[in-house]
Amino acid sequence: MLGHVALATYECDNAHKVQWPSSPYLGTKYLVNCRMAHAYFVSGIRQNQYHRVADAAGIGKLGEDYIGEVFSVYKDCVHRKTQESVYDALLEEITLYPETDGIDILTDARHATRKNSRYSDIVCIGAQSHKVLRVETVSREDDPCAQRHELLGTKRLYHYLEQQEGGSVHIRVHCHDRNGSVNKWLRETRHETETTNDTWHAAKNIAKEVRTVCCGSRCMQGKTWHPHLSDKAASIKTHVYWSMKNCEENPETLQHSMMNVIKHYKNNHEHCHPTSRCKTDPAYEPSKTIITDPTAEQLLRQALHRTIIYKNPTDFIHCMDTYFVESFNNIMLQYHDKRTDGSLAYDAYRMRTNIATLDWNENINARTVTSQRDSVDARNPRRVSARRNLRRKNFAFWTELWQEYASQVLA
Repeated sequence: MLGHVALATYECDNAHKVQWPSSPYLGTKYLVNCRMAHAYFVSGIRQNQYHRVADAAGIGKLGEDYIGEVFSVYKDCVHRKTQESVYDALLEEITLYPETDGIDILTDARHATRKNSRYSDIVCIGAQSHKVLRVETVSREDDPCAQRHELLGTKRLYHYLEQQEGGSVHIRVHCHDRNGSVNKWLRETRHETETTNDTWHAAKNIAKEVRTVCCGSRCMQGKTWHPHLSDKAASIKTHVYWSMKNCEENPETLQHSMMNVIKHYKNNHEHCHPTSRCKTDPAYEPSKTIITDPTAEQLLRQALHRTIIYKNPTDFIHCMDTYFVESFNNIMLQYHDKRTDGSLAYDAYRMRTNIATLDWNENINARTVTSQRDSVDARNPRRVSARRNLRRKNFAFWTELWQEYASQVLA
């Protein structure tokens, strides 16, 4: 066996010998071995997984030196294809804002390992096309502190956008997880860009924070919690989301809308939104316990004042989230293992990131819905949206990468 190629030797009775390989050549290497190396790279599996599969199947395997030779050419092919993909994605994103000068972006930092990461990927996704516009990889060689990687990667993103051939790309709204250093840098140096923080990360703990005034020990009843609030934690979280979405980008309106929930639960609907059911339905009856005790009202008011959204309303008036960045991070897990990828060399790590980018940009918004499935989840009883069944992903970039590699080998 020569890798995945069988080399057979035939001999006649007169001791004449001839050797026959089971694969043709691609340049100076066997075609089958090159195809298997290509499959190993685009699959995202780790080297030990590849060896175990090959050994179990008894089909031979490629050595580290051979894979290294293929990798030296293949990584450049992946880099070129990725550059084309993100550039096309940026042009597409720009065309989706025909009446304005600039684009909106979503960013987030993903660490390669769970603790003291060697690499961090700062991902930039277009808010309209949902395609990856750029991924900056920051390593400990750039900055030994992993907590500062997101700020450094964000600065590189803006530098990249300023150096595009068509001129500097203006960023209107930049949404990211609530990173204080990024918020400060954007406000101090990017006056033309509005910074906004992800609503999900900010609101996910609201129900937990409000629950502290909704339940507790009997001895603390009326002091730290009140029974009139016991059924309102989840619905208050929903109301906060609604307030962010309907504040019309006004921080004062956001705060006022959040606090109006107290009057609503007191059965006072004077300031409720005109489209609310309490205003439009003549037969409306409150489904929650009506607050009649001033202590309960005061406890709920204090809990809402403690939320990060009420304290910093300007950071949430655009009501944007980084859902698509988090989804891209899930795609990255197919190519990056958080347990081991911190030990990869930079070129190997970067190539896996580029392949994940090609995978995402090819399939996002391209998979049509075949059907929907309504299911009840006991862990999420308030979830009402149906689960969509999508068509299988397309992997045309596999063929493009192979053709690019083959052309380089045969050049």
